[in-house]
Amino acid sequence: IEMTAKEKAKELVEKFSLIGLQQRNEGIACALIAVDEILKVTHSDNRGNSIFDNEYWQLVKQEIEKL
Repeated sequence: IEMTAKEKAKELVEKFSLIGLQQRNEGIACALIAVDEILKVTHSDNRGNSIFDNEYWQLVKQEIEKL
């Protein structure tokens, strides 16, 4: 089951976050670093929400930045 970009953004931030606001901000920063690294090795292939789809990860990054 593929996640929406918003769902993936929340999942990544939760994985990198500890309890508390300061740690959540650090979780957001870590999630953004992880997505930037993914973007370095992905490409757009017009396959929708594929793990290899650069557009999907761009959307994930945008959703993380909204958190």
